[in-house]
Amino acid sequence: MSILIDPELSAESLRNTLYGGCLVLLTRLRAVSEFVEYTQKQLIELFYPHDPEHAHEHFDKTEMANMLVRWKHGFIHANESKDLVREIICEAGFEAEFTHYDVPKPRTSFPIGHLTSGIAYAFPWHRDVWYSAPAQQINWWLPIFPAREDNAMSFDLQSFDRGISNNSDTFDYYKNNADRRLNHHGIALTQEWQQRPAAVDYEPLHELVVLPAVGQVLLFSGAQLHRSIPNISGQSRFSVDFRTADARDLLAGQGAPIVDVHCAGTAIRDFHNVEDGGSFDEQTITHIFGAPPPDALLVFSLAEEEQSV
Repeated sequence: MSILIDPELSAESLRNTLYGGCLVLLTRLRAVSEFVEYTQKQLIELFYPHDPEHAHEHFDKTEMANMLVRWKHGFIHANESKDLVREIICEAGFEAEFTHYDVPKPRTSFPIGHLTSGIAYAFPWHRDVWYSAPAQQINWWLPIFPAREDNAMSFDLQSFDRGISNNSDTFDYYKNNADRRLNHHGIALTQEWQQRPAAVDYEPLHELVVLPAVGQVLLFSGAQLHRSIPNISGQSRFSVDFRTADARDLLAGQGAPIVDVHCAGTAIRDFHNVEDGGSFDEQTITHIFGAPPPDALLVFSLAEEEQSV
C-alpha cells in the first residue's frame, strides 16, 4: 500500500487501486481550485471581519455551532456546490454515466478546548464502512485553507485489510436517520446524540499524515482506517469531503475488503448519479443489501433537514 500522485491510470484501474488500500493525491484539477475559491469566499464572508482560521478566538461554542449549522446546510444543498463536485469527478476521469456521488460535507476542526463535538465532531479511529457506507465508496477530501500535521487527519494503512475491535454493531443507518429527525436542534449542535462507531482500545503501530496542498484532493477508500488528529495547532481547520460509488462495481460486488463491519442498513440511497441525478433503484438495493425493516427511515431528506435547522 502506498500513496500515488497523479497516477496515469484509467478510471477503473484507479478505483481498483483505491479498493486495494492505496491513497491517491490529485494535484492538477482545475475544478478543485474553483471549488476551494468558492468555499473560501463563503467562509470569509461568514466570519467577517475575522480570519476564518482564527474564528474560534472570537465566538464561543454555541455561537460557533449556530453559525456553522446554517452555513453548512446552505452549502451542502446549493446547486453550485453540487455542480462543482460533479465537475471535479468528471475532470478526474470518472464516467458520469456510472458514477454516483453524495453531497459535499464541510468539516471543521477546532483547537482542543473549543467545539469538538456535535456539528464539529472530532472523529476517532474509524472506517466509513462502519457507518453503513458501501464497499465501493471512494472518499474525496480537500482542505480549504492549508492543513497542518497537528490539525489534519491520519491513516493506519497497515490495518486496511486487518480486522480490529470496534463498536460498529451499535450503528444502524435507518435508526440514525430517525434520530436525526427527532433530535432537538440545540443539543445537536454542541453535544453527541447519535452513535459514532469507533475502534475500541486501539493504538496503531504507525500512522500516516497526508497534507494535500490547497487546490489538491486526496482520494481513499471508505474502508480505510483514519481519524481526526487532535487539533493543537491553534488554528481552525476547514475541509470538504464528498463520496462516490461506481454502479458497475456495486453490481459486480467489486470493492474494498470488508473485514470488521457489524453495522446495519446502507447509505447507498444517499448517492445520486453524476449525469442525471437519479438514485439506485430500490430493487437493486434490496438485492445487494437486503430488504430494510418496514418502518425504516431510508433517507434523511432535504425537507426534514430544513426542519431540523
